[in-house]
Amino acid sequence: MGDVNLCVGNDLSKKVNFICLIAAIFLVLLLPLKKEIWYDETVSVLCSKGISHDTHLQFADTTIVHSADIEKLNNAANVFTATVNDNANSFLYNLKLHWITRLFGRSITAYMLLSKLCAVITLIAFYFLSRQFFKDSLFTGLAVLLLVTDLNFISMSHEIRAYSMGTTFVTLAAVFFFSYLNTKERPVYLFLVSFFGVCAVLSHFLTVYIIAVFLVALILLKGKKLFTFKNMAAGLIPLIPLILFFWEAYSGIGVMKGQSRNIEDGYANYGFHISEVFLRSMKYMSMNFKMVFPAFSSGTSVVFISFLVTIALFVLGIMGATNKNEKTTLKLMFALGTVSTVLLLLLSLKSGHYTSLYFRYHSFALPFCSLAVVYVLFIRFNSHKVNRLVKYVAAAVIVLPSLAFFAKSVFKESLNVHYNHPSIAAQIVKNNLNRVGVPDWQDAFLLQSLLPQGYKIDYFRSTKGDFFILYKQTGTELIPAIKD
Repeated sequence: MGDVNLCVGNDLSKKVNFICLIAAIFLVLLLPLKKEIWYDETVSVLCSKGISHDTHLQFADTTIVHSADIEKLNNAANVFTATVNDNANSFLYNLKLHWITRLFGRSITAYMLLSKLCAVITLIAFYFLSRQFFKDSLFTGLAVLLLVTDLNFISMSHEIRAYSMGTTFVTLAAVFFFSYLNTKERPVYLFLVSFFGVCAVLSHFLTVYIIAVFLVALILLKGKKLFTFKNMAAGLIPLIPLILFFWEAYSGIGVMKGQSRNIEDGYANYGFHISEVFLRSMKYMSMNFKMVFPAFSSGTSVVFISFLVTIALFVLGIMGATNKNEKTTLKLMFALGTVSTVLLLLLSLKSGHYTSLYFRYHSFALPFCSLAVVYVLFIRFNSHKVNRLVKYVAAAVIVLPSLAFFAKSVFKESLNVHYNHPSIAAQIVKNNLNRVGVPDWQDAFLLQSLLPQGYKIDYFRSTKGDFFILYKQTGTELIPAIKD
């Protein structure tokens, strides 16, 4: 296949791109091969049912809790309260999770559904975003495949947390952000950028690092044109619900600050090295930009070389750009892709621990990392100065290791059971139990959140320590509670 077929769309490339999109959607819907939940996911589950970390205090002097008592908490107002009590983050996600599980049930599959649907919408939005730059060339399909095979992206697509939703909204905002920059300066585009930006922040606060780049870029690139009455109204009106939310949820920010201090205290004795902060940041930045070699060998030299290759990729793109617009676009893509690395690195240095470097916190930058990498390849493949063999070798060095890392991670995934509450809930339904002993009321809340809507059951405090007591017709069964 010649270079022209890669860089210029035709009927075949349109079909291939569409097949890539459908394949990506199927990957999201079919994975994971097996699902286990962990602590943060239980927080999302409980918040979506109007239950926070201090709800158990309402039942402190109670010996028995009826399912009906727990169900009284399951309303939208309590979802807001539980979210604020948690730390005010992810309200929009918790609210959507509340409603989607009312419609589709309370199985783990139903709880995952929201993140899966968000990932599907992200891929579709990303497909159209990519077409703004690559039209119907095969690079559109390649961009979609690089995004869906990013292990962080695919993992968040079935995690019961707000990362997938946040990524959806920043990607939708990006579609209209680049439309405003590159097609026509319509106020409606600014409105949609602002609207989806607000939705992103209400999904997860850290999406603000992407929104900040959008804002700075608009000011720098459009200048005075941006400050017309129509443009300012379009950009500011969507901010009203965000302002109202923070007005009502301000106390949650204090909770978040307290949580941060607790983390700092907890890590005080573990040691902190600035060199380690930079090493981890270089590792994640490289992997986000598809230089996944540290995933196979995380030695310092491999991380450093991978980081340098990432920088070289940007430089090659700038050198190959044929006009100012291509250079500006490439700088924007890399700024959107690297902003998470810079921000999280600074947060880690400020806090004195490594929690800020959590790989999930990079999620919102991932679409732009994939877009930047493919845009560099697109520029180099369009260049007649670059040897054809060099072009294909460069593409293979990026694409093949990424696909290999994805395949290895999916098929060799080893899952540990952090919470056995889903299996206990399944046994309760299977045996039609109407009472169960629980180690703590939080265990009752989580079990109730996993049982079918309207299921009636009574919860007793377990007399056997950290054991569930199942009162079956055939006798009493004790099962150790797993919760870490």
